[in-house]
Amino acid sequence: MRSTHYLVAAALALGVSGTAMAQPTRPSAPAPAIAPANDAGLTRSHFITSGFVGSNFGSAASDVSIRNRRSFGFGGQFGYLWRGVVGGEFLADFTPSFGVSTVALPDNPRVNSYMGNAVGAIPLGARGQYQPYVSGGYGGIQMRFANLPSSATSSSNNQLTGGANIGSGIMMFAGKVGFRADVRYFRAMKNDTPSGTLADQVTQTLLSDLGYWRTNAGIAFQW
Repeated sequence: MRSTHYLVAAALALGVSGTAMAQPTRPSAPAPAIAPANDAGLTRSHFITSGFVGSNFGSAASDVSIRNRRSFGFGGQFGYLWRGVVGGEFLADFTPSFGVSTVALPDNPRVNSYMGNAVGAIPLGARGQYQPYVSGGYGGIQMRFANLPSSATSSSNNQLTGGANIGSGIMMFAGKVGFRADVRYFRAMKNDTPSGTLADQVTQTLLSDLGYWRTNAGIAFQW
């Protein structure tokens, strides 16, 4: 009788263990992945254009004393950024009255610049709405007098020479509309051999090696 009890207990033990082995083992759920910090924004290619007003300061030239005073200016920009990171731009600045320190001239000249620049930017924010950038390149710097004295043998004079610029700033956007601000340095080529009429030589001498800083701020568009 006792042996029968042992057989029944052994059978029950084998049945319980077999049932446990037959049940499939459920895999444990994987831990959720931690998303990386989104420091850089969208890197899409886009065009940018802007219009701005600014102020020139820190003017200096090698041959003629230039008044180191601020003068009002304005300008515009059009560019393209590939993947929002690298690209190019055309930049035009206009200063209606640029101070020069000489009693021989009745008024101040207009100084304009036309530059083709390479641009590098870093799109920051969830949608790349913050875009600090640097840009620089080459082009032309123009000086024009509207009314030179008659002793200069001409009523006006207009000279254009090669030049360069470099600057940095930031663009901030809310959708397609935003704000652009930068500070930039311009430098005209040096001319050691002025030529032409007296008016030509005066303007070329004033423009030779002319350097100045410029701050700009204005509205910008991207698409």
